[in-house]
Amino acid sequence: MLNSLKVRLLLMTSIMLIALAISGGFLLLQSFSVVQMKALKERLKVHSYSILAQVEFYNQQLLLDEMLSDQHFNQLESGLYAIILNEHQQRVWASISAKKLPNFSPSIIQVGLWQYSLAKNGSEELFIARYGVDLGDGKGSTFNILLIEDMKSINQDLAEYRNTLIILLLSAGIFLFIMQLIVLRWGLKPLHHLSNDLKDIQAGDKDKLTGDYPKELRPLTSNLNHLLKVEQNQRNRYRNSLADLSHSLKTPISVIQGILYKESIDKKDHEYMKSQVSKMTNTIRYQLQRAVHGFQGLHINKIPISPMVNSIVDAMHKVYADKGLSIELVIAQECYFQGDEDDLMEILGNLIDNACKYGSHVIVITIEHSDNTLVLCFSDDGLGIPALQREAILQRGVRLDTVEAGQGMGLALVKEILDAYQANIEISNSSLGGACFKVSFNTQVTRHD
Repeated sequence: MLNSLKVRLLLMTSIMLIALAISGGFLLLQSFSVVQMKALKERLKVHSYSILAQVEFYNQQLLLDEMLSDQHFNQLESGLYAIILNEHQQRVWASISAKKLPNFSPSIIQVGLWQYSLAKNGSEELFIARYGVDLGDGKGSTFNILLIEDMKSINQDLAEYRNTLIILLLSAGIFLFIMQLIVLRWGLKPLHHLSNDLKDIQAGDKDKLTGDYPKELRPLTSNLNHLLKVEQNQRNRYRNSLADLSHSLKTPISVIQGILYKESIDKKDHEYMKSQVSKMTNTIRYQLQRAVHGFQGLHINKIPISPMVNSIVDAMHKVYADKGLSIELVIAQECYFQGDEDDLMEILGNLIDNACKYGSHVIVITIEHSDNTLVLCFSDDGLGIPALQREAILQRGVRLDTVEAGQGMGLALVKEILDAYQANIEISNSSLGGACFKVSFNTQVTRHD
């Protein structure tokens, strides 16, 4: 239950609301009680001053009529009482209402002081205000006047106020709870949208989070989109690597098949098949590494280009033996490739295989190095490539013909590797009449994953 964010927020805010209501109600009730008691004290003081105004002290005797102006004093057990005690705590006067009221034990207080206390008279709770006065002009005639009022009406007022306060606080609490539910529903709505968007992504209806989320959720959605992109790239890399693996294995398999179809296989053929098997093993390792890490983690070395070109050309002669191809190598000087050996193998293997596949008779491979640029050119005397289709054939699965076998993966793989090295590939018409693929490397730039 506490795993729900809404339940947690509701629980915490409800506890806070209850605590606030209880503490606020207690303070309001105390404040009301204090105000009521203060008003009671002021009211009893006024009564005492009114009674003292009617008192006469003559010949050591206190003279005061029993009938007072406030009729509550003139009715038995009315709830408002007045008593005057001498310095010996003897009752010298009492209002008609206090005739049946007993004396109370507190001691005589000094002149000019007020004392407040509570007392019980059966079921009655009484509030007593005692005031010390001197009615003999300083001749030792000290009296205490007691103004007493039943607390019943005040207690009733407090009970009514408390009940009203409870009703109001409960109503306010229910209202705030409902508003809290509405606010939580509205505040958590972006999370519901996020959940629905993730379900759409899981169902394949979307490929990323595109909602207009609050700024507090944007770091989360941005990280999720990044994670989705990484996962999608990983999935695409797995798929592409499998396709690239099958494509890369075609040439060595074709070479081995060509040897196996021969009537007799000599020692040289055995050695050559071993080299092709070794190449296949390296290719599998290379493609699996790319599937997991992309181009990251591959080794950077200074690799001579000529031996690799010669090895691939030798293989092409066996694969395309029926075409009787003339493959010419134009290498002005020994050139080196700064990068991964398997990357170079993929580039050279695919471009040379492409030239041999679509060329008619003559293939020219030119390799030159000038300043900070390494240039590889692969020309053939085939039908060439229309200008409008030269960009398209660098995409995965795109082929211009349906006669030759293949899946259209080779040139796309070459383009991906060249992009990692920030290298360029240009397709143009060759002087032989076919297509010319020109690859340019900036030797000062290393591979960028």
